[in-house]
Amino acid sequence: MTELRRTRTRPLTGIERTTRRPLVAVAVAVIGAVAVIALGFAMKATQADQSLVVALNKTHTGLWGTIGNAIYRGIEPVPAVVITLVIAGIVWAVSRSLRTAILFGLTVALTWLPVAAVKILVDRPRPDASLLVHPFSPLQTDGSFPSGHTAYVVALAIAFWFLLRDTRHAWLPIVLGVVATAVIGLAVVSDGLHFPTDVLGSVVWALTTAAAVRWLIVDVVASRIGRRSAA
Repeated sequence: MTELRRTRTRPLTGIERTTRRPLVAVAVAVIGAVAVIALGFAMKATQADQSLVVALNKTHTGLWGTIGNAIYRGIEPVPAVVITLVIAGIVWAVSRSLRTAILFGLTVALTWLPVAAVKILVDRPRPDASLLVHPFSPLQTDGSFPSGHTAYVVALAIAFWFLLRDTRHAWLPIVLGVVATAVIGLAVVSDGLHFPTDVLGSVVWALTTAAAVRWLIVDVVASRIGRRSAA
């Protein structure tokens, strides 16, 4: 009777819903990862979108230049982790469920952080700073592909959609996610730190891997932990 009451008073959130077709989610993730890596190596060999970086970098002045710099520095890895923890804390307070908050945070982290491994694997150089009117300082020397900043924002938007998909607010993370991704993408390219295809690769990565990540966290790991604690 107690369990029934709990179910009625706190229904499962969208992020906790069991995956109906896990094999499809995993297959999409594998295909997406292969496609992203292939794109990275192809663009590394050609640098075909360097001219777009040079053109957008010319707009990196005044207010937009300040905004672009602030965006890049504001969601670097350490600040992004802090932001995620703060948001997870808010999710915990609103949902009154530590489990929901943890699942949210892990969905963001495990969708976003693996792009660091892709960066190392592809090892695409950053845009040539000598061609830029407004080169970024300090010079960034790590891999360019894919964009970690973009991957983080898309992963965050997807995690919010999972969280809210059973509510009337499910449209909100979609709309805000599209707007935020466009702004972040324009910012990191106009900063002269990423190619447009770095941004594209990140978007494809997050969109194709997030469902499999959530399945792994919720259906595999969390469910096993739940069964053990109940035993």
